[in-house]
Amino acid sequence: MPTHKPSQPAQSAQLSRIKIFVSAHKPAVFPDCASILPIQVGAANAEAAGKPLFENTLHDNTGDNISEKNPMYCELTAQYWAWKNADADYYGFCHYLRYFDFTTTEHKQNSYGEIIDTAINAESIAEYGLDDAAIAQAVEGWDVITTPLNNVREFDGFTNLKDHWDADPHLQLKDLRHMYDVLCAMHPDYREDADAVLNGTRAAFCNMFIMKKAIFQEYCSWLFPILSEFTAHWDHSAADVQTLRTPGHLSERLLNIFLAHKQRTGANWKIKRLQCVHFTNPEPFSPLEPLDTNPRFTVPVLFAADDNYVPMLTTTIYSMLKNASCERHYDVIVLERNISAENKQNITDFLAQFENATVRFYDVSRAIDGFNLTTNNAHISIETYYRFIIQEALPFYKKVLYLDCDMVVNGDISELYDTDLGNNAIGAVPDIDFIGNLNMKNGERAEYAKHQLHMTKPYGYFQAGVLAMNLEKMREIHSVHEWLEIAQQPGFIYNDQDILNMECEGSVTYLPYAWNVMHDCGGRVHGVFDFAPASMFQEYMDSRKSPKIVHYADYDKPWKNPWCDFGPLYWNYASKTPFSLQMMALLAGIEPPQHHERAIAEDSPIRKYVDVLAPIGSKQRELMKVAVRKVQGKHWPSVYCDWHRHHKQCRRQSTHMVHAL
Repeated sequence: MPTHKPSQPAQSAQLSRIKIFVSAHKPAVFPDCASILPIQVGAANAEAAGKPLFENTLHDNTGDNISEKNPMYCELTAQYWAWKNADADYYGFCHYLRYFDFTTTEHKQNSYGEIIDTAINAESIAEYGLDDAAIAQAVEGWDVITTPLNNVREFDGFTNLKDHWDADPHLQLKDLRHMYDVLCAMHPDYREDADAVLNGTRAAFCNMFIMKKAIFQEYCSWLFPILSEFTAHWDHSAADVQTLRTPGHLSERLLNIFLAHKQRTGANWKIKRLQCVHFTNPEPFSPLEPLDTNPRFTVPVLFAADDNYVPMLTTTIYSMLKNASCERHYDVIVLERNISAENKQNITDFLAQFENATVRFYDVSRAIDGFNLTTNNAHISIETYYRFIIQEALPFYKKVLYLDCDMVVNGDISELYDTDLGNNAIGAVPDIDFIGNLNMKNGERAEYAKHQLHMTKPYGYFQAGVLAMNLEKMREIHSVHEWLEIAQQPGFIYNDQDILNMECEGSVTYLPYAWNVMHDCGGRVHGVFDFAPASMFQEYMDSRKSPKIVHYADYDKPWKNPWCDFGPLYWNYASKTPFSLQMMALLAGIEPPQHHERAIAEDSPIRKYVDVLAPIGSKQRELMKVAVRKVQGKHWPSVYCDWHRHHKQCRRQSTHMVHAL
């Protein structure tokens, strides 16, 4: 399994014999230090299914183990394995998605009590102290460490932990009651603490903890017999996959009950609460590799899209390959962050008809992590910035093509690729829209080009939807980090396009207009374009007669308005893709189904004001939630189910770890 080296060598943590077991059932990147020990959970079942076990990790099916119980016990199979097979002064448990923040710095967290980050790398290891020295400093001297106590009343207004449990459609109150009865029968002195915890609103979640050896041994000796007794009389013959994980869910509650009892009865343990950091992309990073094709005949073409834009992406790629020379091979690379596995498969299956094309997907999450990328135009998404990372993602290419996804290619794209750029960074078509605006009487665009873009020759402004990119020259101009730093700056109208024009001025090879014919959106041909210098306008008008690429830029899209300019041409290609019905649904005004997440979305611009006027947990907050949901037509019973779906997407604290394992 991949590991990432920490910035400091292992020293004190080794001496302290701190062992933090990180449960994983999927390949992941782990911090490389002596204190952190990755362990594959459910290894017995994986081996029985003929799957290879993870390399460079422990496996929970060796020695004395309950690995085969992983479908019910979740990450507890790692805990049991450590109890029976490992020796340490401190035993700790994390999850391949979630770690403790071992630093003394308080990091910003969401309302579910998590720090959200993306990848495990040198930067995040340093940021959260995932190295031996920081771990030792944070752990030594404490008896128990858990995640912070979170208030379930703040998770959409749950009245107590039983209410919180019942909100999950896969968990049964009768099972929680069964656990309670087993606990009280086996340990009557715990009844008071069970009542206090389950009727209360605060608990440490995620099944993450670190304990001194003696405490850990006592906890396991107490916990596993309770779960064994519970499962012995638990009818789970018809349980679904999520319900089958009930024992794992129960252990979260039992941990809190155990600690509450010990503190009430005079243990006086020193208990520390550390923040939890949730890595959204812990999986190993697979860089793109050169194709095993003759580079002389390879045409690399890149696109950027999200899952919602898959139908348009597929239409553009299909149109390109349909008209491409059969004598060349096309390396089609899609830059993305959230295209579903199903859609990726649908795209590759459909495009497999073109034997001279390879379709690949590249996750840009790591590249843009830490940058606050926004756009000022409702018709421009942040995917537009992905072109800035191409020079680093494809170190083996000197030159590539980049195409937007709101277009159809009606000519042989290899002809565009073969354009000689010389020593210029960019090959692009002049932007007839921007240039037409330069000649408007109000002078606004001319002022913008001069004072915001600092262009000396604004009539050379190009349209960035179709680009031939000299990557070697682009690397000379800026690093990826520098490009994205500029992209964070405010004041740009056309975002990345403005930045490229500003930074690449004087290093542009201008392409014929036929390679990027912008359609007539809102009558702009004879309302904006015709304000451009006469020769430019004439070239544009001539290109409309036989366009090689038609660009449906701006708001008037053929999947929204089939009567738009060049609409029939678009549908000639779109109708042949497997996503044509989805596009027809968009024509009919049917939007893709959306899942409710929050009464007020976490990224909503009004949320910062709501958080001030009605703080989380306040009475005002609860009244506001009810009011907002009433306006939205939502009611509390459905909120519970919706919230559970949201929680499974990494927000809910109650079952963070057991859902994954």
